[in-house]
Amino acid sequence: MRTVVLFGDSNTWGFVPGSNGERFAERWPVQLQALLGDRWNVVAEGLNGRTATIERPDSEGRNGLPYLLPCLHTHVPDVLVIFLGTNDAYLLEEDVVARCVGRLVREARMAAVPDVFPEPRILVVCPPPFDDFRLGPPFAEVCSMLGCELLDLDGIAQYACVGDDTCHLDADGHGAVARAVAERLLA
Repeated sequence: MRTVVLFGDSNTWGFVPGSNGERFAERWPVQLQALLGDRWNVVAEGLNGRTATIERPDSEGRNGLPYLLPCLHTHVPDVLVIFLGTNDAYLLEEDVVARCVGRLVREARMAAVPDVFPEPRILVVCPPPFDDFRLGPPFAEVCSMLGCELLDLDGIAQYACVGDDTCHLDADGHGAVARAVAERLLA
């Protein structure tokens, strides 16, 4: 059995756009498990408000960097999917957001221990454009530099606009992300 860890934020957790913390039952990690089948163990590590590598000024414990190593050593994944950057974009410049995600890629690679914890295949998922943020180009540059896979959601999925909430996937978006990630993992 192969294990894939989905390291993300509220979109991986399944936050319903515009809600007070409701969660989709058929969020993209659940749909991904169905698409991949019994030969895969899908571990959803989504946390509302998670950033790639910085502390948020409005809430504690959302920095993904300190949790990444224990998460990887707990689950020992064959594949690590990193879907972060949305929360960071409100705090940092786009190119800095991409470099923060790149830092997670480097940390995951450095965490490898021969014969104990092999380096996982890493797939970075770039958030779709939202508000005035276009993370695709800087993510592509960082992933190219690091030699890791990139799945840019621009043109694949979009964030719903429900009132002031412009940064969460709707039901269709969850399905689109699940299908796109499954296609990459099964290729």
